Amino acid sequence: MTIKALSVIASSALVLWMLAAPCAAYGQGSTWAGLALSAMVESARWRLGVLRVNAAIELSDVGYDSDVYYGHIGDPVPDGIFSASVPVQILLPVAKRITLDIYDSPRYDFYLDTRNERGWNNTLRGYAHFALDKLYFQAGGELANNRRRFSQEADIHVREKYDSLGGLVLWQASRLTSYSLRYQRTAFDYGGASYGGTNLAEILNRREEFFSLAAYIQSNRRFRFFIDSQLQTYDFAAASSRFKNARSYALFGGFASVLREATPNRVGGITGSASLGYTYFDVLEAGLVDGSGITGNVNIFFGFMKLTSARVFFMRGFEFSLFSDIAFFVQSVYGTGLRRLISDQVSLSYDLSLARTSYPRTGAGGGDPFGVSNRNTTHSLSLNVMLAQDLAVTFVGRLGNRVLVSTGQVWNRNFFGISLIYGANSGMVSAPLGDISR
Repeated sequence: MTIKALSVIASSALVLWMLAAPCAAYGQGSTWAGLALSAMVESARWRLGVLRVNAAIELSDVGYDSDVYYGHIGDPVPDGIFSASVPVQILLPVAKRITLDIYDSPRYDFYLDTRNERGWNNTLRGYAHFALDKLYFQAGGELANNRRRFSQEADIHVREKYDSLGGLVLWQASRLTSYSLRYQRTAFDYGGASYGGTNLAEILNRREEFFSLAAYIQSNRRFRFFIDSQLQTYDFAAASSRFKNARSYALFGGFASVLREATPNRVGGITGSASLGYTYFDVLEAGLVDGSGITGNVNIFFGFMKLTSARVFFMRGFEFSLFSDIAFFVQSVYGTGLRRLISDQVSLSYDLSLARTSYPRTGAGGGDPFGVSNRNTTHSLSLNVMLAQDLAVTFVGRLGNRVLVSTGQVWNRNFFGISLIYGANSGMVSAPLGDISR
């Protein structure tokens, strides 16, 4: 059954239930995840009986791209582009402690001249939330079929399909402390996608299983702190790629700001989130080099003036290589920026982003062992204007360059355009706080 068919069936069933159901108020327990669920339901933009709906029309990156392949096929390929999507979230309390949450986001990517880059995409996910007095459960899955920028290793569009199933149990042990157990299984399929004449399905099709045990402490109303231990396994489908089979072991710690009304532009002090830790990436094939090091995701704002905030961000993790003879690489992004609130409706932002790929060392000495490491630099300037409560437009300029470390060869990629959002963004429950280890 296709994703579109599943979307139609799910939407029809929900509408029929909504027409027959009485309007009622439902409690969501006393866990912080249950309270977040209640806030998500109550803040939904539209209501019809017990049904809650968030929906939007999004036009993203409408403009001019100086090289849609970022130098990966040689000479620059400039083009006019845009993406159009209609994300819809339906929230349905079906009992005193149970809420269904269904999200669907069809998207079309358009390229004026590069016709082979055009395509339909879709992400469909559904969750059941069970919010008891001291326990919170979440179970559900996701189906996706999207063209996306693969990675810094090859910044080109690759069609990726995956299906995912998983669940979460959270126990509120006391007012200050809580614990969670999470499991997720995901199968990736790259179909007929290719790069450099190589079928990516033979290299990257795999199944991943993820386990997490985390503890949370919230000693004040602004921040929730956590420590998260993780195990993840990776099993590749093709016999020729099973040398990539691996396990990763990780331990993270961090925090997230939890004030719903907090925004980086308006609130002093520190807002945002940080998840940092150590990952050991164990490649199971005998004789291959393993990986280890600091990984995580940081995005923190510092409100050092009434209308101005500074931003620092950092992301680092292990990724599987699309090259047939390399197991993995490390992808890192870090940078800083400034955001200035010009008025209640207008803000101006600047970010400097530095990114790098690095590969495992296979012997003594320095240098790039495979000759394919990249170093990227991007300057981004954006002007965001709220034209109405549900209408925002952003003017964007990005200047980027990619350097092949082994030769020093440089490719430039610049973008100038606008993005527009009309409607309400989808809500989410902020559990768990930790990222998947890689």
